[in-house]
Amino acid sequence: DLTGIEWRFTEWIGPNGGLRPDNVLEYFGLSPFWDPSSNNAILRMQTQFNELQNASLDLRQMTGIEFAVTYHEAPALFIITKQRRSNPTKVTPVSIYYVVNGNVYEAPSLYSIISTRMLSSIKH
Repeated sequence: DLTGIEWRFTEWIGPNGGLRPDNVLEYFGLSPFWDPSSNNAILRMQTQFNELQNASLDLRQMTGIEFAVTYHEAPALFIITKQRRSNPTKVTPVSIYYVVNGNVYEAPSLYSIISTRMLSSIKH
């Protein structure tokens, strides 16, 4: 459970021109929330030293875990979804992460929010 972690890498943000929709996943890939076995990581490894590195490869044709920027109000807010893709049109969200002014957080699950609220109401 990484919901109690706040991660930031200030030294990366400045030299890369700040966070933008086209580089926020690269920044997120340095965080402890990144899954090195995700489709994003596999494509990055396979294309980093050849002419395909700047090509637009389609993650929708792969199955498995992937990360996607699902919402942004650049440069202050980015929502990143970790999702399981079963086919080109079907994805199931696994986790939600948000980047606020360079700080990366994992959103808590609905279960943990409700159980915490119920526990605190019982205590009072």
